[in-house]
Amino acid sequence: MEIDFSIGNIPAKLRRGWFWGGMKLVTPSESLWLQHPLQPSTHWSFRLTRSWQRTVAGHRVRVEKTRPLLGAGIRSQGYRVFVDGELVADVDGM
Repeated sequence: MEIDFSIGNIPAKLRRGWFWGGMKLVTPSESLWLQHPLQPSTHWSFRLTRSWQRTVAGHRVRVEKTRPLLGAGIRSQGYRVFVDGELVADVDGM
């Protein structure tokens, strides 16, 4: 899954691999892991909402993922991306 958005004037993507669960924040100049596939917390969590925050080019970027209570591995999950506290993307996907 890929979500396209902008961080100021910089094009960015949130990429998530559905099979291994890795999630990256990608810009033309850098690639930041939010969820690495080799970390156990990527695969085992009891929280329904998780969030990650990074700073890119002086802007605060926060990504929130909300999963359903039952059948989270086979059902759609919600992703919201905020740049400097402003919602820039709201997508449901795997």
